[in-house]
Amino acid sequence: MAGGLIASLPALAQTAPAAPAAPASAPARADDVKQLDPVVITANKRREKQREAAGTVSVLDGNDLERRGAHDQEDSLKLAPGVQFNKGDISSNTITIRGIGTSTANEGSGAQQGPTGQYLEDVPLSSATGKGVIWDPVTFDLDRIEVLRGPQGVLFGSGSLGGAVRYLFAKPRLDSFEASLKGEYAKASGGTSKPSEFGMINVPLASGVAALRVVVFDRRDPGYIDNLGTNHKDANEVHQTGGRFLVTVKPSSDFAATLVASTQDTKQGDTFSVSPDAKKLEHTAPNDSHRRVRNDFYSLTADWNFGPATLTSITGYWHNKTDALIDDTELFGSVGLVLPQVFRPQAGQDHATSQEIRIASNPGGPFSYVAGVFYQKSRGSSAAKQIDPSGLFGLTDLVDLTSQGGGTEKALFADTEYAFGNGWSAGLGARYYRTSTEGSESGTIFGGPAGFTQIDSNDHGVTPKATVKYRFGDNLWYGLVSKGYRYGGFNPPPNPSFFKSDSLWNYETGLRLAPARGLQLDLTAFVLDWKNAQFTFFEIVNMLPSASIGNVGKARSTGLEAAVRYRLDSAFDFAASAAYIDAKTKADVKIPSGGPTSVTALSGSRLPGTPKLQTALQGNYRFQAPMDWSGRFNATYTHVGSRVQFLGGNKPAEAYDTVDVGLDFTHTNWTVGFGVANVTNEKGVLSVTGAPAGVGAFAQYFLQRPRTYTVSLRYDY
Repeated sequence: MAGGLIASLPALAQTAPAAPAAPASAPARADDVKQLDPVVITANKRREKQREAAGTVSVLDGNDLERRGAHDQEDSLKLAPGVQFNKGDISSNTITIRGIGTSTANEGSGAQQGPTGQYLEDVPLSSATGKGVIWDPVTFDLDRIEVLRGPQGVLFGSGSLGGAVRYLFAKPRLDSFEASLKGEYAKASGGTSKPSEFGMINVPLASGVAALRVVVFDRRDPGYIDNLGTNHKDANEVHQTGGRFLVTVKPSSDFAATLVASTQDTKQGDTFSVSPDAKKLEHTAPNDSHRRVRNDFYSLTADWNFGPATLTSITGYWHNKTDALIDDTELFGSVGLVLPQVFRPQAGQDHATSQEIRIASNPGGPFSYVAGVFYQKSRGSSAAKQIDPSGLFGLTDLVDLTSQGGGTEKALFADTEYAFGNGWSAGLGARYYRTSTEGSESGTIFGGPAGFTQIDSNDHGVTPKATVKYRFGDNLWYGLVSKGYRYGGFNPPPNPSFFKSDSLWNYETGLRLAPARGLQLDLTAFVLDWKNAQFTFFEIVNMLPSASIGNVGKARSTGLEAAVRYRLDSAFDFAASAAYIDAKTKADVKIPSGGPTSVTALSGSRLPGTPKLQTALQGNYRFQAPMDWSGRFNATYTHVGSRVQFLGGNKPAEAYDTVDVGLDFTHTNWTVGFGVANVTNEKGVLSVTGAPAGVGAFAQYFLQRPRTYTVSLRYDY
């Protein structure tokens, strides 16, 4: 499709309306050159300036991410301190915001919602009985990523306990023809080199009334980890293909609708983890742990402006399918079950349908509001075996389980704000929700029957929110109190038990200062009180490592965040941000274990996966190159402090630093880019999995990518 559309560029260009001639530009004033462009967000489900919102929202611009060579969550989320990306294999990453997390691994953590919500457009990618889709869209033609810190229970519902990450695609342009082609070649230090291709075309179907936007991509990440057991070098190559199709129609100035259809198919040759040495890019297993994940997404958004307010309908559907073979030989050996090989074939799929209808006031007047209703129904099923081909225990299928489950969420929500004058305003909001979940499992464990009959559970409650703001000049002070929640659930055999829903109160205050033209400074302080925090623990049951979910009595996260943006002139701009977070339990937690001694996380134990200190520095320098080419140099430095990886405090991860640089040159329609990611080739540990606490020292380390060189060529029409 993309090839045919690109081939028709000349004909389409002839039929497209001519762009008006650009007016002669007047000399830019010094103040204009230094002016920072305002950032507009929709995190509160209505358009507003980022720095006028009560709360902290980081905006990662899609074009800027692409220029910096960012392709996925590992590259992009490190630019938002206070947000910790815990790496796993594909579709098993976890994200921790402001320390709200008790598990750094999706793998083995059961039917538990993640503490951070993920949203594509305004559609939640979560389900009642698990983490849902772990979507990681490529940054090509991505409009922006919005990272919402703190609980988003009022507007985004369950699964946004610690915050939310929203991905927003670039939308069709109704009045201009556009097309882009990009080729990229990447080489990993000590690994392979692979090409990637991307394409986009935007075609007005009727000028000002309807337009089509199509994006396609074929992306390959070089492999760099060797499996010594299979003699497979650079086994962890990733191949991702897919695209999206967007249509916008706007028959009148008061009505617009956008249809989005997106698909993404990702294959991984072997695990991203290394063991037993975190400094060597290798591991030993008799099988490659390969995975394939397909994500399909559809949404229809319709907006009707009827003067004082806009009525919006959002219909969403997503489907997630996973096939994998995971080698567990090393894990079994670490707990005393030494076998020639143990592997786990598994397959599963999840899908959800959602509908939201809301009404939001249009700008103007002292009173603003958004109110609506939300409904989501999700279902999922999985089948997994754990196989010992040697049959040393008298059977080959150590585990053979099939499960299914689902749930619904219904909610009413409203968020309001009233401006009293003299710079003061205040807001109130709340969400009333009702949830229900059900699930069942059947099969065998070590030859014996296992499973449970249908389990049904229901929950309901209210999550409130209150804000106060004071504007003085171009500055803002705000105070915020809000609450978030997350589903409880059921642990299947061999450890049948319920775990409770957890909830969290957020107390936050912040300053948004503009002390000089071209300079912005943001300061935020927060306290998060967490009740019944859900955590994942491992123990040995019937000789098998088993994961279950329990509740910590109380936990608390306190922190400070700071961000500065500075534009010196048209050539140079700079941004810096930092977060200090102290996240700890407030009660003793006894962690079950199959080892000789139990493990207790004492009150004051650090929550896993979050460093106390994170920083990010970004700089851009623009210059005039020879032969009418314009150049741009960018550099990024990030620091991630030390972390613990399990609630018991074992398997710590050391602090690490990352430096990325990029250089590109543009002339008319062409852009040539050069980049080096992880310049110092640091082997930073992003997350750790392995043997249960108190059982063994075996660990699998998920490292950041090694030094990677990239060359790209892009053509924009």
